[in-house]
Amino acid sequence: MRKILASLIVLFSAVCLSTGGAVAKEYKDMTPEHWAYKNIQQLTDWGVVVGYPDGNYRPDQNVTRGEFSTMVVKALGQANAAVPNPVNFSDMTEKDWFYDMVQRAVMFDLVKGYPDGKFYPYGTVERGHAISVITNALTTEQISESKAREILESQYTDYTQLPPWLIVMAGKAEILGMVVTPPGHEGKLEAQRPANRAELASFLVNMIEQAKLNPNEKLREAMRPPTYDGIVIEDTTLQGYIATIPAGAIIPIMILDSSVSRKDFIGEPYKAKFPKNLITPEHYLLFPEGCMVYGDIQDVKPQRFFIRHGDICLRTCTLDAPHNPGTTFAGIVIDPPVKHGFWKKEFVEKTRIKGAKRYYDKGMVVNVKLLKPIKVDLTNGYIVE
Repeated sequence: MRKILASLIVLFSAVCLSTGGAVAKEYKDMTPEHWAYKNIQQLTDWGVVVGYPDGNYRPDQNVTRGEFSTMVVKALGQANAAVPNPVNFSDMTEKDWFYDMVQRAVMFDLVKGYPDGKFYPYGTVERGHAISVITNALTTEQISESKAREILESQYTDYTQLPPWLIVMAGKAEILGMVVTPPGHEGKLEAQRPANRAELASFLVNMIEQAKLNPNEKLREAMRPPTYDGIVIEDTTLQGYIATIPAGAIIPIMILDSSVSRKDFIGEPYKAKFPKNLITPEHYLLFPEGCMVYGDIQDVKPQRFFIRHGDICLRTCTLDAPHNPGTTFAGIVIDPPVKHGFWKKEFVEKTRIKGAKRYYDKGMVVNVKLLKPIKVDLTNGYIVE
């Protein structure tokens, strides 16, 4: 049965029909009060880190070079990247579980072997090496060694203990806010200390944020998202592979259901979907066709004489982003729907009379004007802000 809508405010939630999002795993040896809890849970959701069969994460345990190579490649979404020219390390074979991930990490210039031809996959990862790896993942502005020393001197009491090869990298990491100092270690880089699983999880989360904006040259090509046909959302801008849809942008939605406009129907469900792929001017996918929009009527504005256009405020969440439940955006429907009432249609089209009724029929496409910008990670469809 067709329902009636007048001028109203609607609260929306939108999701795409896709495989279910991962549910955060709870580790026996961690609580939300742990300083790295949020980062560890985030990487667990993304499949970058896993716990042990006993249900523990062991945040204070050290990590090997083979394990860290695997973690960093997964964090960058390159676990399936092809390696055309594998590097031969004398202490590794294709039978080793970490072999493929190490090869990918080397291919993307994240890690290197040693002059003796070995990789030392079972060696522990020091904090200095972790800083170099996450910095290698990026394209960064060049800074001098003296500038790096100046930056580090103001923050860390042990900066003079850094090996020469790490000074510029650590300076860059500090500028980008990627250096991790756990509670009780403030003001210290501790570059030679083995990094534990909690610290490395935090290093990787910081790296992911920066790599989406400025990946190194090899990663930029590998992370380039595919292109699609669809409805171009004009004025969308790119920084790296983060797309920003600005406030004021117009997004179409197709009505699948509607609700009665009377005050006593506040809270009734509402349903729509995206009629086509929504894409950037470069044809990168923002939101896929068929992405469902669910919501409810939040408020109903009183009708007034000679007011034709009613505003519908929207809130949507998790647009094909199963790991970002609750992400929202706000907008206003700006297209006037067909109006009906006890007055003749010609008169109702020209004026808004109290008692006139507005219909949003199934299949009708209306435009939503965004009130706030949306940022989308084009490499995975996540809404990042």
